[in-house]
Formats: sequence, structure tokens, C-alpha cells
Amino acid sequence: MSRLNCLSCAVFLTVLLSGCASTQTARMSDKTLIQRQTDVDEVYVGYVNAIAKQRGTEVMWVNPPKKRMSGPIAATP
Repeated sequence: MSRLNCLSCAVFLTVLLSGCASTQTARMSDKTLIQRQTDVDEVYVGYVNAIAKQRGTEVMWVNPPKKRMSGPIAATP
């Protein structure tokens, strides 16, 4: 019974490590896609900050506004 537990543990670790190794390349190729989706809308932030400065207040952005995507999100090769 102990040998069966050891063998199943070894198989589990092998599958786990091979799965983690195969996801590294997928994560790297989608990095530009993620960056495109999370661009801060600098024009809107500047507009709001300018109005706040005129009124004598300061804006602290916790969740800055993101740009809206008008085109396809898929990455081009």
C-alpha cells in the first residue's frame, strides 16, 4: 500500500510540474494583450485633475479609469 501511495504521489507531481511548465509560454505571449486592456485613460485623468486643481482639491486615484477598446482584442502575429 505504501508503494502505491508513493507511485501516485510521483505521478501527481509529474503532471503538476508539466502543467506549470507549459503555461509559462502562454502567459508571456498574452502580456501585450493584457497591457493593451489595462491602459490608463491619461486624457480623462488629466481633465479631472485639472478641474480638481482649479477647485483647490487633490484627486487620489485608487482605480484609475481605463481606456475603452474600440477594435478587436485578439493579438496579431
